[in-house]
Amino acid sequence: MSKVSLHFSIGPVQEFVAQARKTRDFWVGSFLLSYLSGLAIIEVLEGNGEIVFPAVTDQGKIVDPLLKTIEALKKGVKIQKGPSIATLPNRFMAIVPEDFEPQRCADAVRSGWGKIAQAVWERFVKPIAHEGKDTENIWRRQVENFWEINWALGDEKEIDLLDRKKNWRRRILPPEPGDKCTLMGHFQELSGYLRIREREKQDAFWESLRKQVGGYELDERERLSAIGLIKRLFPLVARESIGWDPEQKNYPSTPYLSALPWIIKAVKNLPEIVRQYAECASSLPGATYKEDLELFPSLREIANRDTQTREFLSLNGNCFHQAALSNPNLWVQEGGEDPKDEREKCQKALKELTGKVGEKPSSFYALLLMDGDRMGALLRRYNAKKISSALNSFSKNVKDVVQLHNGVLVYAGGDDVLAMVSLEKALSLALKLREAYVNAFRETFGDDYKVLEEDGEGTISAALVYAHYNVPLTGVIKEAHDILDRVAKDETGRDSLAVTVWKGSGRVLTWSAPWEFIKTHNSNIFDEFLNALSKGDKPKEYNFAFFYNLRERIEPLFSQEGKLPEQWISEEHLVDLLAAEYRKNRERQVDWPTAREKAKNILKLCQRVKRKEKEDGKGYLMDVDKASFQTDGLMLVKFLSQKGVGV
Repeated sequence: MSKVSLHFSIGPVQEFVAQARKTRDFWVGSFLLSYLSGLAIIEVLEGNGEIVFPAVTDQGKIVDPLLKTIEALKKGVKIQKGPSIATLPNRFMAIVPEDFEPQRCADAVRSGWGKIAQAVWERFVKPIAHEGKDTENIWRRQVENFWEINWALGDEKEIDLLDRKKNWRRRILPPEPGDKCTLMGHFQELSGYLRIREREKQDAFWESLRKQVGGYELDERERLSAIGLIKRLFPLVARESIGWDPEQKNYPSTPYLSALPWIIKAVKNLPEIVRQYAECASSLPGATYKEDLELFPSLREIANRDTQTREFLSLNGNCFHQAALSNPNLWVQEGGEDPKDEREKCQKALKELTGKVGEKPSSFYALLLMDGDRMGALLRRYNAKKISSALNSFSKNVKDVVQLHNGVLVYAGGDDVLAMVSLEKALSLALKLREAYVNAFRETFGDDYKVLEEDGEGTISAALVYAHYNVPLTGVIKEAHDILDRVAKDETGRDSLAVTVWKGSGRVLTWSAPWEFIKTHNSNIFDEFLNALSKGDKPKEYNFAFFYNLRERIEPLFSQEGKLPEQWISEEHLVDLLAAEYRKNRERQVDWPTAREKAKNILKLCQRVKRKEKEDGKGYLMDVDKASFQTDGLMLVKFLSQKGVGV
């Protein structure tokens, strides 16, 4: 029987994954999308098909951990703990028999989703649905109409067949009535009441639901849709709905990720004092939620060596931040009073501990998003199985690399990575993962990799968002996708990293460059500047006053686009201006040649750098725009040096 190519996808991806309030919401969105994709892939394999992309099999045996678990369950194997990392993308390409019915895949997705939704409904919503207004119909409407499933059959060489189909077919959901979900704003919240005139009934419905699920799972400000509630409560019904308990169901809070390097430093240097603080903080009524150490091997190791520090390592992330301790809303339990005395006691104890550690915990963490470049073009030009093999090799290493940096992996499937990590480790993690991606292609393609390299392919771009821990996670994820596509890929030419700092007021700065510019012989360009800012007893090579003077005095000379008015100033004149400012802000005497060398070094972070296609069209080169000047790179150095303080 002849074979045809099947292209299959599930969406909407961004709407389901990115809309998240807690880090666990974020994980659940990625995991469920990957799980549903796995159900569809199993149907293809059972129908004598072969998955071309992504690589999930090796010599006919399934190697992807999530897919192996799904297969085992279908064979009747009992599983207690199973994979928790999303490793399968939302789309795949397969070679199937001509008589294969893609509807099998769609039915498997809808059936799997239905089981998950039904488990949440039966355990939590059904018992109190009568308190709502048409709640069951709202639930059914949202659950049954959420997923958009597309497939296309054609010649196996038609890599972009599904993309072409999507260009002329687009699903538009009708607007939903009533008050909207506080997590996924397009959907109606489940009570069905209008807050403007039925506030008491609406509040009563959600109070009943909170009693069903617990205050931590659903706080007083949240009124969710069916889709939002499924994302929030899936971990509580995982075993009954998918057949196993994910190895990791609780993800660290953003306050905890931000403070993590400080927490480790405090435990290592002041074990007795941190035990005392843990005893104090544990008395807070709202501190009953504990962070889970299982995601961090290094923390488990510390806790196993000294079990008395486990309580400190497991404290609610808010316990490490003075601003959070001063906010009574975080500590008042439902129906209770503000534990003011306990809070103030903890604030004083934390201040003393911070003084002994010698620094404050950072209020910023990092979200890292990575995506392979020109994957569609790559699949058209080269053997798809070979590319899938390279991506599979890369994906297998991602979790270990992330854990070595004390980060948490949310998603690692094919050419996509999504991880969260502390501010201090973020840049190193991004560079290591980029290195792992390139090495995977180099090892898979062997001698043929030179051709790939000359064509500027087999590369990956990334977005790194340094975000304050209290910034809504949905906005952080949206920002990451924006700077990945718009800045790293389009403006900087791919094979690049785009970095932004995101506070409650929005974006503070943005900087980007190709990887080869960022990576230096010993480390990276930012570490070199950070080392120059921390010379111990020796005079520092740079200081922040110098950076601010460049922003206040030099940057305004340029246009809004950061372009040099070439008709009246040259790059050499610019170096002289920077050197003059450098000498003015020095703590020691510096001769003119030395000042000019320092100025040239500073200029590296102030000029735009991007990848540019060679004139002959064969490959790319790194291009420095010498008629540009922006100080965001210097402000990023300051931000990293101060770990977010004073930005």
